[in-house]
Amino acid sequence: MPRSVIPGLIDARYGHRSYMLMGLAEAAKGFLAFLASPAVGALSDVLGRKWLFVACVIGTAAPSVVLAYTDDMDVYLSVTALSGLLAATFPLAFAYISDAVPAQARASAFGLTLGIGLGLAMLLGPISGALLDRWAGTKAVFRACMYLTLANVVFAAVAMRELPRKLACEQPEGRSELCRRANPLAALSVLRFHAPMRLLSALVFFYYLAVWGFIANNLLYCRRRFQFTPEMSAGLLTVFGLVTFVTQSVGLRLAQKRYTEPQIVRGCFACCSASFVIYGLAWTPAPLYAAMVLLGVSLGGFACCSSIASQVVPPRVSGEAQGVLTSMKAFTEGVGPLLVSAALQLSEGSALPGAPWLLCAASAAIAAVLGSRLERTIAAHRNEKGCYADTRYAYTQEDRKLAPDADAEGAQSDAGPSSPATPRTSAAAVVPQGYVRRVERLADDI
Repeated sequence: MPRSVIPGLIDARYGHRSYMLMGLAEAAKGFLAFLASPAVGALSDVLGRKWLFVACVIGTAAPSVVLAYTDDMDVYLSVTALSGLLAATFPLAFAYISDAVPAQARASAFGLTLGIGLGLAMLLGPISGALLDRWAGTKAVFRACMYLTLANVVFAAVAMRELPRKLACEQPEGRSELCRRANPLAALSVLRFHAPMRLLSALVFFYYLAVWGFIANNLLYCRRRFQFTPEMSAGLLTVFGLVTFVTQSVGLRLAQKRYTEPQIVRGCFACCSASFVIYGLAWTPAPLYAAMVLLGVSLGGFACCSSIASQVVPPRVSGEAQGVLTSMKAFTEGVGPLLVSAALQLSEGSALPGAPWLLCAASAAIAAVLGSRLERTIAAHRNEKGCYADTRYAYTQEDRKLAPDADAEGAQSDAGPSSPATPRTSAAAVVPQGYVRRVERLADDI
């Protein structure tokens, strides 16, 4: 709701320093999220998802809520930076989905979460904020945010069902594992042993390096470059929200019937790159709306990356795999806004003020190109004998006892052609049928 109002307040308060100060606040938020997200995820394995999710809802809304009580933008930027400590709302939601949804349906579930949680919010929030600002004043926008946050907290507390815990800490081994998972650097140790996770992390890094830099600065850029009013900013975000809601809640599910998840990843990231090219070369506001359409489509790429990650590791470490992608995403939330805000300040007043968006386009294009290696990397890793030896990312003998005929299924599947037998099934398109059935059975048993 306040996103259509905030750029004008920041520009009026800080002027030419707006890019840098907003970039610093977003960078601090991202780095704190990078440090805190693995710990929040690890604690959710012990304490449960529900109440940590409620805490993260409060932390995410805190920067807007604080403006209901003060007009000091210094306070807003400070709280924005600190809110990174509780910025794990979507990761906890994805972990909650992974606990309850079978592997083959997770991409659609993740997309639906993004469609409703982000798309619908962007569809209704900015225009509501702009209208409320015009009719009742700016302070009313932030009071409305406070009331909506309270409603969200009550709804989550009442409606969310706590699922069984994934990790017990009564024994020293459990406490040691909790501490290991809470360490943001130790959480990345999966990258040493798992080539598909390395590639997925690289995709997330280059995609979100561009996206976070854009999200933190695009409305401020529109305000300073094209003199956007709150209503114009709301219109831009409404287009983005509408496209995100439709494509992630409905379009992604339809795309999975025709394309594999790696193909969807490549297409989405290519749309992201094209959107930034349009933004960088636009000389009037009109092309920006087309750019926001393409950007809304691109979010399906991350949903598919999260789905693939949940399928290429054993279920007992699927939460850790999601945490790796979350940590990479959080790290770029710190780096992206800072780099883009510095570049925008340098290019402001030049012959091409939108040049930093072309750099964002290059970063997203790298992600799209790397996506072409997904199938090959997953297949090579699956066929590499001993690649999991002595690591916690292997399917252990205990895992196999849960599904004694899984190896036979996998062998039968691997004896077939190298191309997917059922290309319209997303999970089958990423890994062999036997492997998928093994993952689904283990997930159900666990």
